[in-house]
Amino acid sequence: MMKTLGIITEYNPFHKGHAYMIEEAKRKAGADRVVVVMSGSFVQRGEPAIFDKWTRTEAALLNGVDLVLELPVLFAAANAETFARAAVRILEESGIVDVLCFGSEIGNLYSLQEAAKVMANETEEFQRLLKEQLDEGLSYPAARAKALETVSHINSQILSRPNDILGLEYLKALDYYSCSMEPMTIRREGDYNSPSLTEGFASAAAIRKALAEGRSTEAMTQLPENTHNLYNKALSLGTAPVFWEELAPALHYKLRTTSAEDIKEMAEVVEGLENRILHSIDSCYEMKDIMDFIKTKRYTRTKIQRILLHILLDIKEKEVAYFLNLPKMPYIRVLGFQKERSDILADLTENARCPVLTNLKKAPDILNEDGLALLALEKTATDLHALAYPNPIYRGPNLDFTKPLVIL
Repeated sequence: MMKTLGIITEYNPFHKGHAYMIEEAKRKAGADRVVVVMSGSFVQRGEPAIFDKWTRTEAALLNGVDLVLELPVLFAAANAETFARAAVRILEESGIVDVLCFGSEIGNLYSLQEAAKVMANETEEFQRLLKEQLDEGLSYPAARAKALETVSHINSQILSRPNDILGLEYLKALDYYSCSMEPMTIRREGDYNSPSLTEGFASAAAIRKALAEGRSTEAMTQLPENTHNLYNKALSLGTAPVFWEELAPALHYKLRTTSAEDIKEMAEVVEGLENRILHSIDSCYEMKDIMDFIKTKRYTRTKIQRILLHILLDIKEKEVAYFLNLPKMPYIRVLGFQKERSDILADLTENARCPVLTNLKKAPDILNEDGLALLALEKTATDLHALAYPNPIYRGPNLDFTKPLVIL
């Protein structure tokens, strides 16, 4: 019986640390195959992915992944809980994944499970403490960490590191959906905050920074050698690197033509933030300045980025809730697979609990109204991402319908 490992990821971009994690996870789980659920055009921080999703899919398939599935943008560019719940659900509803593996800074599954239990069953005391911390002006993540430490013996550090935070949400989701998948964690090597490209495994942030500064040769030292041609091709054609800044004109147009009432409806917009957002464009033009204007002690830059993306894509709070609470996922979309492991695609098609999309042109025949609406949003997100390509000749629409499945 084949044992299949599931990983939730962004690969923004795929680097040596990711290759290490796949290798280590396969060894630890005794797995034969690897399925990943990957963010598409935009990532959980609300930013555009630095390379397009097909390039990132190919990099993953070159380095031990057998099947890449897409996490729809409605969930991919959401808060950690929504991101995790949707991604876990896709893996569970694929019907083929035995073990869910994730990286964590702590590397201790028991500690994460204990913290996840406390968070999944928030007591009145926890909620009271959380409200007190929020009223003092702390951001939600900081307030939650303080409240957790007060009501339990758990170190609040576990809620301050990105992989640990997502790990907790994956564990909560596994429990919420009564999943059959077993959890497993791999300790993350290297410092996710470090700007260095020379010590151990560099962080994706350090690699993106190098690419932004035109230091691609330096960045390549941290990317698997078998991906260099792939990444260099995207860089030389001008379909990468993709950055938020290029979307400032689109955001300005959207904000100039949207009312405060409409902005209030967008996902994650709370407590009068819509007015602050609208006033930002009175004096700011660049994306960084707009975010600095809107940002407060209580709202992290990441949250602001996501809100601005929700405005650009017209993602409303009620839509996120609606899709998250459907009895099953509207579809599972395949971005690519290993040709010599095509059995995995056959297994997916046979065992999935919802429609499997490999060719988007067939979508109207196999998807219901919800599926078509979610896919239409995906097309909009891909079109928006393409508008930020450095080379204008590649900024055309409909890439979701013209780019073939990645088969290696």
